[in-house]
Amino acid sequence: MMKWGKISQESWRALFRHKLRSLLSMLGIVFAVIAVVAMLAIGEGAKRETLEQIASLGINNIIVRQLELTRAQQQTAHESHSRGLSLFDVKLLKRALPVPCQIAPLKAVQADVLASATKDPFEILAVTTDYLQVKNLALSQGRFICDGDVLHGNLVCVLGDELSKLLGDKGHLGAVLRMEDRAYRVVGILQQRQWARSKPSALAVRNYNRGVFIPLGTEPLPTIGQRRFGEISEIWVRVTDEANVHASAKAVRRILVHNHGEIEDFQVIVPQELIIQATKIQTIFNIILGCIAGISLIVGGIGIMNTMLASVAERTREIGIRRSIGATRMHIVMQFVSESIILTLLGGCIGIALGSGCAYFISHLAGWRTLVTAWSLALSLGMAASVGLVSGLYPAMKAAHFDPVKALRHE
Repeated sequence: MMKWGKISQESWRALFRHKLRSLLSMLGIVFAVIAVVAMLAIGEGAKRETLEQIASLGINNIIVRQLELTRAQQQTAHESHSRGLSLFDVKLLKRALPVPCQIAPLKAVQADVLASATKDPFEILAVTTDYLQVKNLALSQGRFICDGDVLHGNLVCVLGDELSKLLGDKGHLGAVLRMEDRAYRVVGILQQRQWARSKPSALAVRNYNRGVFIPLGTEPLPTIGQRRFGEISEIWVRVTDEANVHASAKAVRRILVHNHGEIEDFQVIVPQELIIQATKIQTIFNIILGCIAGISLIVGGIGIMNTMLASVAERTREIGIRRSIGATRMHIVMQFVSESIILTLLGGCIGIALGSGCAYFISHLAGWRTLVTAWSLALSLGMAASVGLVSGLYPAMKAAHFDPVKALRHE
């Protein structure tokens, strides 16, 4: 019985006899694997980025956001006795929701910070004390907004870690930060929170490192043209039991629609549902990428098969000699299949290395997040080996069925 080590040695010798032809045949597999690795890296990077954005909203949370309405839509809402999201909605949800939860209103404020040391964008958010727990924020210095600040209208503020550093002396505890016509004293600074700059999306994930938090109700008076529909911008509902999130979201929508005169002038976002949808979409995307990769590898496999058929035709006399000295048909099949698999595996390894590098350069040049995973490399190499097996099988069977006498006479 011929050993695999001997077969491999013979295969390498046969391939090196025609170096250029072997190289050109292998290039099809190389480029196909590069495409597979790079595409899967882009897809996996986009998936991780999306899931991290959604997860940062909190899988136990339900977010209700005020929609931006046209004048005509606002008029329709007014006729139905809806004034947009309000503090009354917050009180109603606290009374009506049947499950234990925390509810925190939020209002996005448009105001200029005087004497600011930075021109970089940051957000001013009017919140209540519950917002700290709902968003899992942590303090590095001082305190957060408390119920007394909201009740008495205290002009205090809490800064994100990055903004505190950018503001210099104006960002320290006890400093006074002037916004429009009001002066707020800094009473707290948040801990650094992981945040990655991402492409614009409907999720609008906030960078709390650059946030200014003030007590709800102490917002600077808006300038002309800045007043928006709705008393508040968002309502955050944190459900204690993760299993109740879906049912609670339906209850939130039902309560608010009824309170708004059957006008749905708000958007309910459930991060838990978004994660499920994103996972399903990514699965479909991976199937599509797999099909594209399969087509690319089939094209490369056709090149390998063509090379092996040419090799069989050129080595007819060699096949006859080997059969005459005792080689079986299985030996011949193993010989040519081995050559085909070696070509594809070598091409696959080169393609994996170049594909990983390609993913890195795409990330560096285009600013896209890419992620090369172990399963994508294993899949690429496995598909390449399978293509090599299939591509080499037909030429190998053809060579094995040559008549030894006719093969010896072949010139």
